[in-house]
Amino acid sequence: MHIFADGFTRVSLSGGVVRFTLTQNAGENQVTEVGELLIPAVRAEQFVKGLEASLRKLSEQVKQEQQATQRNS
Repeated sequence: MHIFADGFTRVSLSGGVVRFTLTQNAGENQVTEVGELLIPAVRAEQFVKGLEASLRKLSEQVKQEQQATQRNS
């Protein structure tokens, strides 16, 4: 399943599960809830660290591609 999300409105902990309410921007200052991301609380820190590391790698790839594009222009 694929859910496109621009952000989240709430984070809660219930029954050992961290719940992120995911949202999409729906126009002028409007936000629509599109789903929930559920993560076992005991794995939440590891999940966030893995996500952070992945985003750092992607950011570096984007920078390298931008630099290569600028050199070739």
